[in-house]
Amino acid sequence: MININTFYVDESGSMTKKGLKYLYNQYFVICVVNVKEPKMLKRAYKRFVSANLDLLRRDDKHHNMFYKSGKFKELKGSFMSKELKVKFAEFFCRCNYIELYYICCSNQLADNYFYTNKARAFNYLVRLCIEYNSSNNNLKKDYNNFHIDERNVSTRTIDTLEEYLCIELVTVKHLQLGFTVEYHQSEVEELIQIADVFSNLYYSYIVKGKMYDKEINYMRKNNYIKNEFYFPFNY
Repeated sequence: MININTFYVDESGSMTKKGLKYLYNQYFVICVVNVKEPKMLKRAYKRFVSANLDLLRRDDKHHNMFYKSGKFKELKGSFMSKELKVKFAEFFCRCNYIELYYICCSNQLADNYFYTNKARAFNYLVRLCIEYNSSNNNLKKDYNNFHIDERNVSTRTIDTLEEYLCIELVTVKHLQLGFTVEYHQSEVEELIQIADVFSNLYYSYIVKGKMYDKEINYMRKNNYIKNEFYFPFNY
């Protein structure tokens, strides 16, 4: 029986060499969520939103998570308060529906040429993460289906990640049997929103010191965070 890994991917921070004196510009984080129980996770998503609608409305100052009509739109980690992100982590890290793989890139340490093509840099970071976790048996060597927020790529590069992963990890490294990559609007794909909040939680942990130590350490201890991959390698 072929095992299919289903991943939802989103990012926080920016790939930039500008404004590096500010801590929030020094890091770029990608969260790859391995969803083991998609149906159960979608039900959990609905329960979380329903239970926290008042807090979500309180945090939504500029209609980022709600439409102007007042109808809920989507979870956005960058617009959620610490209180809500802590609730989110506690809620989703008490089941066995997910595994988290983090990629943390230091903008200060990355070479200047790395960001001359940001879509290519994004693809390269995802490839390194998958290659590393396949080599150490964190990930099964079967088919992998990626779901990514379409805002993370330009239209002209939308097909490059699937081809790139197939060439590098199937044809060259023989680490996987195959890859498919699909792009979605985050507001209609709940599980990408979950990746968004988890990526922002880790990014906030990186740039705000000990603010989320308790939550991140709990996620590590209880094996929700399967791997934290740092780039460049000497970082």
